[in-house]
Amino acid sequence: MEALASVAIVVICLALSVLIWINAASAIRERAEDQRGRVEAALTAQATTLAMQVEHELLMIDQSLAILQAAWDQNPDTTRLDEWQKKMPALAAVTKDLFIANQQHVIVQDILPAAIGQGIGAAYGNFANGSLEPLRVNDPAVHDTTLLIGELGNEAVTRQFVMYLVRPLLQPAGWLIGASYHSQALSDVFAVAGLGQGGLAALIDTRRGGVQAVAGRAAVNPTLLIAKSPLYPAMTAKADSGVWIGPVPIDGVDRIVAFHRVPGRDLVALVAETSKVAMGPADSLAVATRSLAMIATLLVAGIGAAVLWEIWHWRQTSRRRRLLAHAQSLLASLQAEHGTLRQRIAIDDLQVQTLLPLAAAGVATVDAQDRLTRWNTQFAESLGLPPDMLHAGVPLDALLRRQLSARQAEPAAELEAEIVRRLATLRTETGDASIDWTVAGGSAWTMRARPLPDGGLLLVAQRRAEALPAPEPEQAAADPVEL
Repeated sequence: MEALASVAIVVICLALSVLIWINAASAIRERAEDQRGRVEAALTAQATTLAMQVEHELLMIDQSLAILQAAWDQNPDTTRLDEWQKKMPALAAVTKDLFIANQQHVIVQDILPAAIGQGIGAAYGNFANGSLEPLRVNDPAVHDTTLLIGELGNEAVTRQFVMYLVRPLLQPAGWLIGASYHSQALSDVFAVAGLGQGGLAALIDTRRGGVQAVAGRAAVNPTLLIAKSPLYPAMTAKADSGVWIGPVPIDGVDRIVAFHRVPGRDLVALVAETSKVAMGPADSLAVATRSLAMIATLLVAGIGAAVLWEIWHWRQTSRRRRLLAHAQSLLASLQAEHGTLRQRIAIDDLQVQTLLPLAAAGVATVDAQDRLTRWNTQFAESLGLPPDMLHAGVPLDALLRRQLSARQAEPAAELEAEIVRRLATLRTETGDASIDWTVAGGSAWTMRARPLPDGGLLLVAQRRAEALPAPEPEQAAADPVEL
């Protein structure tokens, strides 16, 4: 039961931990999807706004050129571009250059006096309805091949090619009227969108895949041809707008990109924000969620460990209690047996004390140290000693020494050797050895020894029928030995 409970607690803790991390992962994923959706919606709205503003600016130029075209066709002698510029302040906001060129595409009128007499490029003379194209850099016919760079704040810049919108004039034949286009919308969108230092706003030519204008830090050193990048087919495949995530080929930075096609033009407005900045709130929440999940996991593990420790402690306590109860039971049993044994020993002692005087033979017991514990009168008689010389605890060798000294006079060394021999004979392992002697008065005795369980000996001295020679009188009168 304890093992099953422990396993169940471990399984529950693991299950709770898995659920915690599943919920945390789900919350992180949902937050990331929500944040990405918000960013994509905001970028899509900004791209749409940029496309609409570019469309309006181009329409403004187109309508202004149509008015100037009609005025020229009506009376070319009185049509002066510098005078019309004052009447069209909205046009002046989106164009830096307004010109009329002859059939050789040489500028004959321009709001920039320095441009008069220069060519605009043969590429714009073959489009009857006008065209929006970048002038070729390094083309000798182009009057301005420089890149326009303007500060936008937050260390961001705008880089833009010179683009022209041109329309044919009815007379003289082959003459053109045109205006350059500089998008103010690009700067405005980037400035108010809050795209951050890694943000990007751009206009992309969908016919060649060229970058017509770009705002942001990417404009410092941009890649201007993106036709072979994964982003370009993603933009051209969409009829209206879309979202793309990945490295932007202009500078290779990973971004979330929203794009929107400019209606009626071969242009796509693009607004992008770095994935790191865009997903920053979601990433911060993910870190906090993982930290919370880790704390919850540690808490579950701690509670599980505490429960397991309690179970283990309870198991050890129960085991100790069982062992204690068993030990107490054994102690009670041993105490009962000890009491019974003591009663038996008391009864045996009583029986021995009762039987010893009745025994015909001399009987005595000694302990493991060969000290006298019990005896009868006959045992003292067998040694030829008076009964009052025997008392509990007297050594057996002292009794033998007294018995030998009383019988005959021998050198001390021989006497001690005989005592040692007799003791060794009585302590023989077989228990069949015996010693013989004769006491004063001529009675002969034989003593046998039997080992006892406690290491002592049971000594039995029996009188023999034959008598040994009696000791000499002078030997019998020898001085007694102190016991």
